[in-house]
Amino acid sequence: MIDIQYVEHSQLSVPAWRATYVLRPEMLIIAGSLSQHGFIQPLHVRKDTGEIIDGSERFLIATSIRELLRKSDGLIPVVMHDVDQADAMMMHVQLNRGHSVMTAAKVSTIIRALKRSGKYSARDFESILCMRSEELSLMLDGDLIKNRKILEHNYARAWIPIEAPSSKVEDVFVIERPPNPDR
Repeated sequence: MIDIQYVEHSQLSVPAWRATYVLRPEMLIIAGSLSQHGFIQPLHVRKDTGEIIDGSERFLIATSIRELLRKSDGLIPVVMHDVDQADAMMMHVQLNRGHSVMTAAKVSTIIRALKRSGKYSARDFESILCMRSEELSLMLDGDLIKNRKILEHNYARAWIPIEAPSSKVEDVFVIERPPNPDR
């Protein structure tokens, strides 16, 4: 059974090691949902520190919209987890890896910290995070760009930047036509 508690928002914090990143359009959707429905799912929090393991974006939105805090008397639903920092970091990656945008460099930092802790083996990363050995090696190396051989890769045209015309601001919004007239 899940034990949901209501905690004063001032007792919670976003950890520096957080690896999630939500784009502005999705943040607006989350803000709209919170405004309309309130919290429909609790945050996951480290019990001894109040660090948010999962739900940082909802917390940041809720604390920036005073009306949301007023509606809930400043209380936020949480599930407390009695875990150390390594387990909190592992939970963070595990809970967010499949459904949110995670910054590769920050995930790499977490994976290296977890490996240094000695608490997790390569097999643990494979079973808990479904991380293949090649991906684990890439994360442990910490130099993602070097390993991807970025200059040797052939990119689709969509990835090749084009310079904006210098004449008028309106020209920036002209739609580029594909070379094939049938499209």
